[in-house]
Amino acid sequence: MSMQTKLVKASVREELVLPEPKAVFYPFEVEEAAEWVQLTVRYEHALWLQIYVRDPFGRVRMQVIGKKRAAAVVLGRKQEHCSIGSVPGPLPAGAWQVELVSYSRDGRVTVELDWSYGNGEPPSSTEPLLDGSLWIAAGEAGSLEEPESLYNWQQVTSEGARFYKGDFHMHTLLSDGKQTPGQLHDLAASRSLDYIVVTEHNAVHAAWPQDKELLVVPGVEVTAFRGHCNLLGLHRSIDLHDRGSGALILEDGSGIMAILKEARNQGAVCSLNHPFLMPWHWQFEDTRMVLFDAIEIWNDPTYDGNAEAAEKALAAWDQCWTHGIRLAGIGGSDTHMLPDESYTEGGPPSIVGDPATMVWSDGLTPSSLLDGVRSRRCYVTRGVSLELEILSGGVSYLPGDELQTAAEGKERDITLDYAVRAAQEDGPLIAVWIENGQETGRQQLAACEAPEADWRQPGITDDAGRTVQGSMQEAQFTCAWPEGDYRWLRMELRRPDGELVAFVNPVFAWPNEADQTMTWGRIRKGIA
Repeated sequence: MSMQTKLVKASVREELVLPEPKAVFYPFEVEEAAEWVQLTVRYEHALWLQIYVRDPFGRVRMQVIGKKRAAAVVLGRKQEHCSIGSVPGPLPAGAWQVELVSYSRDGRVTVELDWSYGNGEPPSSTEPLLDGSLWIAAGEAGSLEEPESLYNWQQVTSEGARFYKGDFHMHTLLSDGKQTPGQLHDLAASRSLDYIVVTEHNAVHAAWPQDKELLVVPGVEVTAFRGHCNLLGLHRSIDLHDRGSGALILEDGSGIMAILKEARNQGAVCSLNHPFLMPWHWQFEDTRMVLFDAIEIWNDPTYDGNAEAAEKALAAWDQCWTHGIRLAGIGGSDTHMLPDESYTEGGPPSIVGDPATMVWSDGLTPSSLLDGVRSRRCYVTRGVSLELEILSGGVSYLPGDELQTAAEGKERDITLDYAVRAAQEDGPLIAVWIENGQETGRQQLAACEAPEADWRQPGITDDAGRTVQGSMQEAQFTCAWPEGDYRWLRMELRRPDGELVAFVNPVFAWPNEADQTMTWGRIRKGIA
């Protein structure tokens, strides 16, 4: 006879008063192996609530991000019985634990939790069910400290060496987004993106819809009071609070640096997110910048204040390069909205792929995508497709590359010839050349001689998926760098009124050593 539903504890009602945010632990006992566990949560006064449920082996099996005032979440042995954020697999008897982190204005929060478990048909969930190919699952080997990773890091979704178009920052209903994974996936595919990286607030997906055309990479947005950063390509979860004391590791400056180190040891790319966008700007002043691989220069251009924040981020990026910290400059839509919604009445929609980050890769796999970012072989754009020709000593280079002097030539100086081409637009575009952080050239793109019908850049398509073709416009820049003098050059495209349209990662020569002690506080003060 099947075990009936068993209510573990009818209600736990707590009036928490915490001087500072910390994890609070609620253990509960599952007396015999079950087919499902349900957690219901109701709360008041909290601005933000995060719940993690661990099984008797310490593995995170449920994740609840509190953006509603009530939720019922189900964990099942089978995937089809799991709510989004739950990790399917055996549900063993033993001591389980709820770990709750709440943020409120005055440290006060009222929370009510119910736990139940049983066999047979599981109860309903207020959240979407887990859908798609499993990324992680709890295996039968109960001694595992982490659920088993099922994600294929070598999967090939495209072949050929080219720029691949995608988005490094987005949210679904698992955290505070409005779209299901399936909706966001389909929208990204319809907008001709080649890849996306899913980055929920302090949570990781256990499954995602899959097809052969769109590469989807796991990630997480570490979300603290004093700033956010993305861990792109995370192989396994990282503890964000101390399991003993409940202290929030992510709210401590040294803790943030420990998180970045662990993520990089896993092979993840660490990106500093929207560092000047109030009130989510980066305030960990002592963060050593060498722990980042990238900086999110451009975050959702449709959001009020992001244009100014992007300009400051460009200046901070230049400061990093000046000190030998050659971070990749990337972008992310940070999409939370439905595709027809805007932050301003009548304004443009906040949508996945705006802006897009174009990453050069010889074939597209999760590993090659991340390597492309680490190598800075990328540019960021709001819809303008670029053709870049970067020549020195008869050799072609890509953004992010180190220029080399001719191996057999006597001339040790470097002459750099840089051309940028774009399809003709209704309005003029201005190429701005920035050398070692200072503007050294400005030129309006002019019609070039490329035959109208012949120019095609492989893999560059418009929103309808058609290959871009047509008349071209270009700008060219030449500079000479003396031997041994650290130099770097990057390019921006702007409209005549100064509006940013695209930016390209630098090329450089005779690099200096990265200043290992350089902190965010010093970078920020350097542009004040």
